[in-house]
Amino acid sequence: MDEKENLNDGNLKEDILDEIFVDKNVPLDKILLVEILKPFITIDNEGIVNFTEEYDKLNDNLKSLIYLACKKAKVSKGIIEKEKEASGPKEISEGTGISVSCAKVSLYRDFSKLLKKVEGGYIIPNHNLRKIKEVILQNE
Repeated sequence: MDEKENLNDGNLKEDILDEIFVDKNVPLDKILLVEILKPFITIDNEGIVNFTEEYDKLNDNLKSLIYLACKKAKVSKGIIEKEKEASGPKEISEGTGISVSCAKVSLYRDFSKLLKKVEGGYIIPNHNLRKIKEVILQNE
């Protein structure tokens, strides 16, 4: 038996590599999502987003991330369907008040490694929420 494999209950082998592989269907961490959004927005029961003064202080790239996180919260709350979570530059521009070109820079260049391209636009994968929070905190 390889010394680098751990035994579980004396019979089953646990692969040490499991510590670094993530399931792409990681469940949504709602507490983390609230930590990201709470300083910047509120959402009413109909899904209308109200921006705070702290949101107004964010740069346009970060406003894109907040918008995508809002969509994730709306899906989680059942306000919108999962299929409508993804957003493209035009929708982000209209929802945030930033220019379409700035939304494109945010999606295609600045945060492309944190976002996932899906049918209909881009989403924040659940496993990247912690990184999104770090990016927002670094740039506040």
